[in-house]
Amino acid sequence: VVVVAAVGVVAAVLVASCAVVSVEGYYTANVILYNLLNTTLEYHGCHSSVNGSISVLPSNIAPQQVGRFFITTSEKWEDASGICWWKIANAPACDPNTPPAPATSCPYIAWERVVVAGQEDIQWDIETPGHYGIGDVTITKRLGHQSKQYCICSAADEGNCKTMCQDI
Repeated sequence: VVVVAAVGVVAAVLVASCAVVSVEGYYTANVILYNLLNTTLEYHGCHSSVNGSISVLPSNIAPQQVGRFFITTSEKWEDASGICWWKIANAPACDPNTPPAPATSCPYIAWERVVVAGQEDIQWDIETPGHYGIGDVTITKRLGHQSKQYCICSAADEGNCKTMCQDI
């Protein structure tokens, strides 16, 4: 019993020491968007605070298909933010608020990476118009890289969208 407790304490100390990770390199993110609707997601644009940070741009995403974009910073310790947006034909406006500039429609995916004293904090935001469902799954997160998977579902699948997204 004492050995088990000691192992548990060592494991807790290791976990706590890994909780704060310093950033030593560039940041990359692979963002995958599944269109689980029966209509095309029309790509309308991307904007980034850092020139060249969206090295693979998204495009229109046909029904039941997947699109992606790739973010990379060009400098170490670099703060970066941006947004990519699409439009769903005949969908209501973003609800309840308008999308952040320069986006003009929903759905949108926005990100912000802030580095302070070698520590990175990355926030993601996704919004759809009306009652379309959102699935948000972080596939991997390691030092300096993330893979995010998002799904856009119909209003009928709104409650199950995250589960559907995890099952892909």
